[in-house]
Amino acid sequence: MNSFIYKTIFAIILSLLLSWAYLFMPQAFFSIDNRLRDFMFIIRGELPKNNHVVIIDIDEKALKEYGQWPWSRDIVADMLYKLSDAGAGIIGLDIVFAEQDNSSPHRFSQKYPEIKVQLPNYDEMLAECFSQTPVVGGYVFVFNENDKETTPMIPAVFIQKGGAKKNTILEPKGIVPNIEILQDSFYTSGFFNNIPDEGGMIRSVPLIMKYDDMIYPSLALEMLRVYSQSNKVYVYEDEAGVVGINMGEFTIPTDRVARLIVNFRGEGKHFKYISAADIISGNFNQKDIENKFILVGTSAVGLSDLRSIPFDSAIAGVEVHANAIDNILSGDYLQKPADIVIYDLIIIWLIVSLFILIFTFMRSWYILPVAIISLYALFELFYTILFEYGIVLNLLFPFIAYTLTLILTVGIDYIIASRQKDEVKRMLGKKVSPAVMEYLLEHSQEELIESKEVEVTILFSDIRSFTNISEQIGSPDKLIRMLNTYMTPMVNNIITHNGTIDKFIGDAIMAYWNAPIKVANHADEAVASAIEQIEMLIDVNKAITPEYDVNIDIGIGLHTGVVTAGDMGAFGRSDYTIIGDNVNLASRLEGLTKVYGAQILISHATFLLLKNRYKIRPIDLVEVKGKNEAVEIHEVICSNKVISDEELELYTKAVELFRASDIDAAYRDFIYLQEDNPSTLYKKYIQRCRYFLDNPDIEFTPILKMDTK
Repeated sequence: MNSFIYKTIFAIILSLLLSWAYLFMPQAFFSIDNRLRDFMFIIRGELPKNNHVVIIDIDEKALKEYGQWPWSRDIVADMLYKLSDAGAGIIGLDIVFAEQDNSSPHRFSQKYPEIKVQLPNYDEMLAECFSQTPVVGGYVFVFNENDKETTPMIPAVFIQKGGAKKNTILEPKGIVPNIEILQDSFYTSGFFNNIPDEGGMIRSVPLIMKYDDMIYPSLALEMLRVYSQSNKVYVYEDEAGVVGINMGEFTIPTDRVARLIVNFRGEGKHFKYISAADIISGNFNQKDIENKFILVGTSAVGLSDLRSIPFDSAIAGVEVHANAIDNILSGDYLQKPADIVIYDLIIIWLIVSLFILIFTFMRSWYILPVAIISLYALFELFYTILFEYGIVLNLLFPFIAYTLTLILTVGIDYIIASRQKDEVKRMLGKKVSPAVMEYLLEHSQEELIESKEVEVTILFSDIRSFTNISEQIGSPDKLIRMLNTYMTPMVNNIITHNGTIDKFIGDAIMAYWNAPIKVANHADEAVASAIEQIEMLIDVNKAITPEYDVNIDIGIGLHTGVVTAGDMGAFGRSDYTIIGDNVNLASRLEGLTKVYGAQILISHATFLLLKNRYKIRPIDLVEVKGKNEAVEIHEVICSNKVISDEELELYTKAVELFRASDIDAAYRDFIYLQEDNPSTLYKKYIQRCRYFLDNPDIEFTPILKMDTK
């Protein structure tokens, strides 16, 4: 059973276990998931500011100037009148006036009836202010028993549509309302409860609650309802609970308990704050107030209305309402789809399946960088889904799935790797150097088993006139000994240059570079080895000629291209090798060395990859047998072949003239070259030039088509 089958089995088991853990996830895991999402908020940073919402802050400055809270309600009324006169669109109070104003002068009249002067009643003054200004009052629901029975009136009808199997809307047990005179004077009001999650963080806000079988809106929702002039609010439900709220132009997605997941804009003070002291004193710009949503609240530490959000551990509670209003006005909601569980489970299975595939078919030394890149890509994916599409997915389990998949894959590879070492030694013991084999054993045994496409430089060498040599030697034993004497230094040279011996084909050697391990500058290594093999023939012949009475000459062809490399053959009798058209082309180039009288021919693909300096000249454009496209070939000139710079320059010019179809000029130059330096190459070009000059009706082509191998 190969590693992929093992990994597939474990992937299915892992996916099932993670799915079970997700479905029965302990509450503690939600906290970790939320913290991962908080981190994304921090990475995203603050959003651009807008001017929809302005906060009137009962801050330290205001408390210092007008005394401790609660203030006399004539001061509050004065502030609200000034906001209204400045053109405030809607004013929401993140304040509840649960007790009468003890500082009101009229209370002295009640205490001392003998005083006949009619003293002002600040509660009445504030109530009158409420009735004359665009104020939405605030109150608080409580979740413990409360003996206050007063419930606020709301001028809108809340209609539940769809019908959940059971009520999921929050149901408080009591209420802390404003005193009756004030509550009755409001045109409307809303609760301003901010309910933190288990970790004490505000991440969502309830938009509605159900009290005494009536639905009541939050302060933010009611301000927006008034703004939209909607008399009906539709609460849409499915069997599992609330899915959204619609009123006028606003359709607001919620979670099952009708909470808005807040897309927080940034740290505290993201919205414009104006001190209440500046409003009362008139020291403000009317444009900052005109047609705005105004929230009145406090950031003073002593008034204990500070909350924690992902960006900030202590922001004013009133700013949470500002974020909610801005979310709804901007329409950039965060939401959990009704079938979020299905989405999360699909993602878990996809991550396990995808990364099992990726890490299985990847070279071992790529796993770490790819793992890091993949982790970043996953983060970017979930980041985009959260902030571009507004979908809140579970983050914890996908990242657990990714981590366990990585550990699983590496672990199985480690176990199986030890079983492959013997197979690797068998395949490569006679192909590559011991150092290369040890590297493969340590780093990438599996690559030898798995087939892949790779760019290699291929070498074919062949002894010239080997049939004559074998006939001259006669004895098969002597022939084998002679071949071993020749091939041993050639093979050692190839291995020294980091090449891989593929096979021996009679008197021919096939080798390649850049597989099974990567070789930097593999084209240069191959060409350097070829040159040295030609030069080594002098010493090889010194050993062969006296004993066997023969002299060896060889031709070498080199080509670079993409091949398929891997363990190939019959089951139980396979070998690591390469196959493909580019292998055949390299073999054809070796054969062409006889045609052109060259020692080393290389393809243009190899030529383009060379970085070191060699003496190279262009040879021809050839369409070899079995190929429909011409291949440009070059000759690498070794030190034992003397060609002057002048000869090389004239030859290169002649070839350029020939390819440009200037046959007359090329012919003259080749004649001149042949007279001074007779060679097979010049003779062949002279024949081709003469052919086109003698047959002017035949269309000229610089490409030589070979009909034989």
